[in-house]
Amino acid sequence: MRKRILSRTGVIAGVTVGVLLIGTVASALVTGQSGRDTVRQYFKHQTTATLHSSPTFANVGSAVQILTISNPRVINARFSAETACTGVSGYCSVRIVVVDAATGARTELDPAAAYDFAIDTAGSTDNWEGHAIERTSGILPAGTYRVRVQAAVVSGAANLRLDDWTLAVEVIRP
Repeated sequence: MRKRILSRTGVIAGVTVGVLLIGTVASALVTGQSGRDTVRQYFKHQTTATLHSSPTFANVGSAVQILTISNPRVINARFSAETACTGVSGYCSVRIVVVDAATGARTELDPAAAYDFAIDTAGSTDNWEGHAIERTSGILPAGTYRVRVQAAVVSGAANLRLDDWTLAVEVIRP
């Protein structure tokens, strides 16, 4: 009987430790930011299609918003577009970065996934769909910034066509 109780206790302890470890690992992967209210909002739109074929991230033409903040702020940016990714394999990626106008330092907004974020897949027959990405900065100090959308083709994709897009940028008081 004593052996059975010890065995159950060991199993319960093992499960508890496992749950705690899994919870710790999962929470370590989650990042976040919060704010009190939106100070300003900016919106840009374009209805002319553009084609992107660079395997390294390159700016999406006029998908940029310049803003000046006088106090520490958080930036939240959304980009949505009708996309078509062509090629026999691979995928097409976009990211949103913030560039400090004074230093030129470029930081990808969170979650910073680089080429790991696929906005569309090549080699499929489901072109001409609306897709989106939303990203958030950490707390930025006062200064002037450019919020930019960048695109790249990955793993054999040939082109990313972006059409009818919107870039929405919010400046948020932390």
